[in-house]
Amino acid sequence: MKRIIATLGALALGATLPLMAETTTTQETATSTNADGSKTTTETTTTTFTPEYRTKVVKYFDTYKTNPHGLPPAWASKVKVKEVPATWRATISPGMVIAEKERSYLVDAPPDLVEVLPPARSGVRYYVAGSNVVAVDSASYKVVDSISIPSIKIEAEDD
Repeated sequence: MKRIIATLGALALGATLPLMAETTTTQETATSTNADGSKTTTETTTTTFTPEYRTKVVKYFDTYKTNPHGLPPAWASKVKVKEVPATWRATISPGMVIAEKERSYLVDAPPDLVEVLPPARSGVRYYVAGSNVVAVDSASYKVVDSISIPSIKIEAEDD
């Protein structure tokens, strides 16, 4: 009997492992009471890349590490290396809001990179921002998640 239960447990674990490759979504709900006695409920949803997707994205860019700035050739003209905001040369943290004056420096993730990424939920788009791949909420331009790419080299001396 123990052997049957152990086998079923292993099969169940095997069936759930592929599901773990999807994005992890955390939803937080906060309720506050206003001065007039009404209540306001705020929900925050955060989507994060799993380690598996992070590894895939870093490997995608690793192919181009000997190219100028570590970027795919087609991006040489799209990424305005000398104009990239200085804060984008380091890791971009989730929760950061992309300022309106910086939005023109976001480069849409190309289709072959999007194929490596998990399907984006509604209202989220993938971009390359400096040396990061970011998932950005289209309405608020809030960074939902970010992957720092070590092989992309956009440094201060490029200015």
